[in-house]
Amino acid sequence: MNGQLPDAYSLLGLILARENLSVLALRRKLEAAGVPVNVKSLYRLAEDAPIQKIDLRIAAAICQAFGIALGELISFERPKAQLRRLDGKAQARLDALMSKNNEGQLTVTERKEFVALAGEAHRISMANARTLLAEGRRAGKQIVRRKQRSPSKRVEIVA
Repeated sequence: MNGQLPDAYSLLGLILARENLSVLALRRKLEAAGVPVNVKSLYRLAEDAPIQKIDLRIAAAICQAFGIALGELISFERPKAQLRRLDGKAQARLDALMSKNNEGQLTVTERKEFVALAGEAHRISMANARTLLAEGRRAGKQIVRRKQRSPSKRVEIVA
């Protein structure tokens, strides 16, 4: 070890995307469980920047709300985007139902199954979009830097 402490990162942003929840929805969930939380603390934990400090009371409440261990909320490695998808069997069934739907041959039971599977695929797509947006924002923060030598202080994009 070089004498420096490693950065700690909160995985709350990824957890919220996976669970299709907003920070405000999490706050309501925690307050309903009897844990009043400052929403700014939750927003800070949902960011992808290294965390400076953490209130263990809030961390414990989050872990309890999602049924996870502290190690699943806090990591010493920068989190990587994890995209989700339907499992192979569900995707194959959705594909078959989509074909039957296009031909106008769905039964009432199949239509209900189709709507449920399409809804799940949509929720997964939306969660993936939020995850990719967060990754894009993080990547954007890393490549934009100010030129110190330039008197105009232009912003330079570095690819």
